[in-house]
Amino acid sequence: MNGLPALYAGMGYRVVEMDGTIWRSAGRLALVSEPSGAVHRGAVSGIRAMLRRERRLAAIFCTGQPSGKTVAHFSLTASRSAAAVVQRQFAQNLKRAAAHGTVRPLDWREWHALALGCDRASLRRHGTIAAPCLEEEGRRRLAEKAARDPTLVLYGYVTRGGEIAAYLLCRISDGLCQGLFMHWDDALAELRPTHLLYHEARKALLARPDVALLRIGRQALPANPGLDRFKRHAGFETTPCHVGVLVHPLAAPLLESRATAWLLGLVRRRLAPRFPALAALEVLECAAPTRRALRSAGTLRS
Repeated sequence: MNGLPALYAGMGYRVVEMDGTIWRSAGRLALVSEPSGAVHRGAVSGIRAMLRRERRLAAIFCTGQPSGKTVAHFSLTASRSAAAVVQRQFAQNLKRAAAHGTVRPLDWREWHALALGCDRASLRRHGTIAAPCLEEEGRRRLAEKAARDPTLVLYGYVTRGGEIAAYLLCRISDGLCQGLFMHWDDALAELRPTHLLYHEARKALLARPDVALLRIGRQALPANPGLDRFKRHAGFETTPCHVGVLVHPLAAPLLESRATAWLLGLVRRRLAPRFPALAALEVLECAAPTRRALRSAGTLRS
């Protein structure tokens, strides 16, 4: 994972490396393990200590056994790729995108020079307006470091005029191709570049002899129904992915109780339709079942 810490830091995330896992910030209160779907096998005490040091409320990670919540992981194997069927409207958007551009591999010099609009727009959607990759010097350093990591692969949708409207960054290791970032430029979104990018990059990546499985991320916590629907319509299949949540040791006695989890769930279900920010309570709801599951199964050392 030579290039990953620099990659996430360059995209504006706080990055922590611990027990063979990369953790990056998810908002101001949480840390999430990366790459998505990688199983964390460290100790509970280590995660608690990390939360204390970083002054974060929650750590979100994947486990090998049910532990808190089971969500969908979107993936496709080489053998299933040829039979993958895209949804009808998705296919119409493929035609629109193909009329205005093509999908091809990118090198990091092209990303440096031409993909700033994609990064600026995508990070803004996540609430980030300042990041090293948005400044010339930070962008140059990130491109140089990423170019030295042979596991990182870039595909981009390039318009007829030579603009990068969207790009997909993946990491290939041990037969697994893991999608890391999909960034697109809002100013060119009417071309539907992400539709063609997913479709063509999927075919190209799964045709490689070093790729047996392509993963493009797990279902978010809290869920993002629109993104999940997009991935299904693109032909990706779902497999179970077990997600756990541990909280700061000072908050654990309260948040890891069954009663608190029930109350948080009640508040979220009743009020989140009116106050969307409360959907994030789903993360804290997982703290209680995660702790019970880890105690009973011994998935993590206590």
